[in-house]
Amino acid sequence: MTTDPLARDDGLGRRQYLRHFLVILGGNGAAQVINLLGYPFLARLYSPQEFGLFGVFVAASAIPGIVACGRFEYAIPTAPKRGASSVLWLCFFVSIAMGIIAGAGAALYWSLSSAVSGSAFPILLGVCVTLTGVCAGNSMFLMRHERYRAVSTSILARTATAILSQVGLAFVARDSLSLIVGFVLGLAVQAAILSSWVWLKLRPERPRGPRIRAMFARYRRQVTVDFPSTLVAAVALNVLTFALAILYDQRTVGFYSMGNRLAAVPLALFNDALAQVFFQKASRAKEQKGHLWDELKFNLITSGILSFGVLFGIVLFARPFIAIFLGAQWLPAADMLIVLSPMLAIRALAMSIGTTVFVLRSAHWLFVHNVATVVIPVLAFAVAWLMHLGPLGFLGIVSATLAIEYALFGLFLAHAARRDRANAGA
Repeated sequence: MTTDPLARDDGLGRRQYLRHFLVILGGNGAAQVINLLGYPFLARLYSPQEFGLFGVFVAASAIPGIVACGRFEYAIPTAPKRGASSVLWLCFFVSIAMGIIAGAGAALYWSLSSAVSGSAFPILLGVCVTLTGVCAGNSMFLMRHERYRAVSTSILARTATAILSQVGLAFVARDSLSLIVGFVLGLAVQAAILSSWVWLKLRPERPRGPRIRAMFARYRRQVTVDFPSTLVAAVALNVLTFALAILYDQRTVGFYSMGNRLAAVPLALFNDALAQVFFQKASRAKEQKGHLWDELKFNLITSGILSFGVLFGIVLFARPFIAIFLGAQWLPAADMLIVLSPMLAIRALAMSIGTTVFVLRSAHWLFVHNVATVVIPVLAFAVAWLMHLGPLGFLGIVSATLAIEYALFGLFLAHAARRDRANAGA
């Protein structure tokens, strides 16, 4: 009789699946509760314009941050036992390089423009990118060993540190730099917690040049396809921030940033947690059963309940909630959320199974999808520019068209998983 966790509970390991997901979800949920408790203070300590500048920094750091490990972190779950430590080291080295490149690029841009003065911003940007990579590599290494609680704890600590730092720094200087410094401090605490768990509990091997090069060669093809795809995806996720800054002003970006933090970010974090557990379970199921259809179907049901529950909550309660919670000056953020809510729900649902492309070794599907999610906002930007649309008109076009694209992508992945099951003879 098998003892593999995926073989229990009707072949899927639903109890373990949900337990691991709920551990990650619990950390994210607690983190978002802390965020919500902090936002009434932050919204009254900092202006929408300051949040706009902070939002631009977060968007600028998120683009290189999502590829900070060169996407080698996704090789950790599938790497051979003796190679996983080498992939982890590879992630760290790439993260340092990406941080230096991002910081140097930011320094060059800010030296040629008058957007932001001082050297702190590019330095913080580089540090932020490196820390993001360190957290991603350590998190994936811990989840390979099913240490989900450590990952969950680190998320909670990061959020608490960021909020407390941002509130405290407001009494020193109420500007965007205080928001940015608090954000980076939160990342630093998360990196420290994850690193301590990895090195004290799991004790990975020391870096060995030949083995690191062997792992690089082994996963180079996967990364070659996935890296540009993910970079395009990062641009797609953050392009609205830059589009709003160009079309309108920093105040508009501030409203969008706050709305994004109240609903879009928590929803994305919850579904990312689900996607991470799904990737682990689907990879193992593909190896043992030859297909991942059961895991994908279960994931879609779980994600759908969460995503569309959030959708209805936004439509019904966004305006009264924000008016009471943050103050009437932040009501434009509620209007933006309502317009974007259909796209947010469908995006969360589709991307909760996005890692299917890696399990089926078809990462190019994700690249095509990501290109589409960049092209659509760019075209909407052109329409808004030519027709002099307001922020809600621009966001409405983006929401409707992207919702259709995400729905088609999710349906395509479901069809591919069913076809894979048929080929496996299930």
